Amino acid sequence: MRLRVNGELVRETGFRLRADLDVDLDGVAALVGASGSGKSTLLRVVAGFEPGAAVTVEVDGETWQGASANLAAHRRPVGTVFQEARLFPHLDARGNLTFAAHAKRSGIRLGFDEVVDFLDLEALLGQYPRELSGGQRQRVALGRTLLSPAKLWLFDEPMSALDSASRREIAPYLARLCRRHDVPIIYVSHTLAEVLTMADQVMMAVDGAVSRVDSVGEFSTSFASPALGDEAGAVVSCRFKTYDPNYRLSELAFGRSSLYVRGDLSAAGPRILLHIPARDVSLATTPIDRLSILNRVDGVVDTIEDQGDSALARVRCGDQFLLARVTRRSVDELGLVPGIRVQALIKSVAVRTGAPS
Repeated sequence: MRLRVNGELVRETGFRLRADLDVDLDGVAALVGASGSGKSTLLRVVAGFEPGAAVTVEVDGETWQGASANLAAHRRPVGTVFQEARLFPHLDARGNLTFAAHAKRSGIRLGFDEVVDFLDLEALLGQYPRELSGGQRQRVALGRTLLSPAKLWLFDEPMSALDSASRREIAPYLARLCRRHDVPIIYVSHTLAEVLTMADQVMMAVDGAVSRVDSVGEFSTSFASPALGDEAGAVVSCRFKTYDPNYRLSELAFGRSSLYVRGDLSAAGPRILLHIPARDVSLATTPIDRLSILNRVDGVVDTIEDQGDSALARVRCGDQFLLARVTRRSVDELGLVPGIRVQALIKSVAVRTGAPS
């Protein structure tokens, strides 16, 4: 899906959204930025809730909003979940879910039983919004959106009211769902780990300006990205080489090196995405051969950023990057500077379960 959003929206408060996007949406596009940077406003524009904005919205060459057309929100094939559940108070959970079936627009429509089972809504179907917790209401709101026909899903921090266990379970499911049905997602999130485990590309909102689009790999190792703190980590692309049934390890090609991951990934497809947290990467300036850590990759320090009590080193490995969280003392004692050759020792690797094949 090709999405083009161009123009400005000005509020009486003085806030100004400046959009200059021309992007191919395929899978999950995370929209990140500080509070008040324009993320939710951009979603409102695309969904049709800002009809007076001087903004052009085109989807696959069709004008949804602009000088020549202004498609009403209820006619746009878009499913939206806001930070607040916004359920109908006079309908129970079942009524809120089945209300989505009345939408007349085109698009993919998921099955009622599939959505209810996955979101664990069966026990809630006869309850009204006032009887539900915040997390339960948000799950119902998410289900209602998935049951409404759509060609594009807009999620504005849809899991902010859910507990961490639910978020970990639902996030990869949403990523797989959009690829299975070929319905792209624009996903607003303030959680870096959520972005790194879900997104295929990342759009940046900075002071009302939305224009930059990166692959998730570029975003994950860019020091221009926000919130590269304790959750910092690299998303890298690998390809399957072989599976060793004796040790139950898959060998993946990572540039000229190999990475070893538990389990048989022979059916994972030609492109396997891995998430490697910076806190799980150590650096050595001389090769270490006899070591229990299997994953050791040669690289060159590209950049080092002082972050107070520690430092974040970006290491170039072929045409991709890793991040390593190291102490400032280690930086001094090892003489870590841009250009120095190092061996990256990787203690943990996570396969992106929602990643495309």
